[in-house]
Amino acid sequence: MRILTKDQHLDFEAPIQMTEYQRKKFVLFMKGLFNDLEIQENVNEKTKEMGEREVTTKKWTSEELSLLMSSISNEELAAKTERSVMSIKMMRGHFVPEFMVWAKRKGYSLPVKIGVIKEFLKQRDEK
Repeated sequence: MRILTKDQHLDFEAPIQMTEYQRKKFVLFMKGLFNDLEIQENVNEKTKEMGEREVTTKKWTSEELSLLMSSISNEELAAKTERSVMSIKMMRGHFVPEFMVWAKRKGYSLPVKIGVIKEFLKQRDEK
């Protein structure tokens, strides 16, 4: 069995052994935690080996960075920017604090305009 939320699966690291009764209770519990839960039955487990992969990077635009400052959820931002939820979380954790420190030093307040983000990026790239 594989448990999915949206387009991601929950990884419990190793198979969990349980009776059918325990399994039903566990599924009910998980459905209470996640609104968008999907259960896939009879799934062949994959190995943990990573094969050759092509990794592509996509440069963040100032418009996308301004969206990181909003209250839009990570999931909505991922869909809007066509990036992964993990990418959104990582960039919010990296960019937002760095930008906020810079903006406070410069005397800017929220909400900031895209021009301020462009100024920040230009100054950061010059270093």
